[in-house]
Amino acid sequence: MKEIFKNIIIPNNIKKIKIDIGLSYNAPVTQKLLEHDDDVFVFGFEPNPESVNTIINQDKDYGFPVRLNPKYLKENRCYILPIALSDVEKEQQMDFYICDNDPGCSSIFSPHDSRIKIKNKIQVPVFSLFHFFNIFDWNRFNYIEWLKIDAQGSDEKIIKGAKEFVKNIAYITVEADGNQYSNCECSINNIEKFLKKYDFIRVQNKNLSDPTFFNLNFKELENKVYMWQ
Repeated sequence: MKEIFKNIIIPNNIKKIKIDIGLSYNAPVTQKLLEHDDDVFVFGFEPNPESVNTIINQDKDYGFPVRLNPKYLKENRCYILPIALSDVEKEQQMDFYICDNDPGCSSIFSPHDSRIKIKNKIQVPVFSLFHFFNIFDWNRFNYIEWLKIDAQGSDEKIIKGAKEFVKNIAYITVEADGNQYSNCECSINNIEKFLKKYDFIRVQNKNLSDPTFFNLNFKELENKVYMWQ
């Protein structure tokens, strides 16, 4: 993880940090965040190499109206980390199932839904958010505005893998849906119970459909953080 950070340059004008976990093939959430605020930097996590290639090279069009403008990569407004996240204690390699026709369904869990066909199985590096936050520049940015997770069954493990660093996040949005995958335990009740220990409450936002939580220790940011999905 430290080697990855050596390549990340965050411009001097950046004041806000947001994290987008699960970019899929066009990173629409990251695009919306960057076009809305010119002082925000987005860390994007996407383990599917096909999706990363599509985001960077714009060589496929899946018909979705929102996709990341490559200029933001050139301007150092965002950085794509081609790794998976879970609750692992140390870096490791895991199987990753790339699904046919819909890169957004690919996961470290094998799909059991007959409508989802596996095109390929590869090995990907897996870290935890604790590893990421442990080397994050907290001196420059003392909190994360928003953490969005749509990780095809891994959401609970990703949240818990952050450990006590979740206290430094103002808003968290999760998909918490693992019904399509084998050996996957991803419960919104478990996530809510974990976050409650760090003073999070569940909230509503007009731009969001997935469960979202707000950290009461950041009252000054309540209803002031732009989020979209």
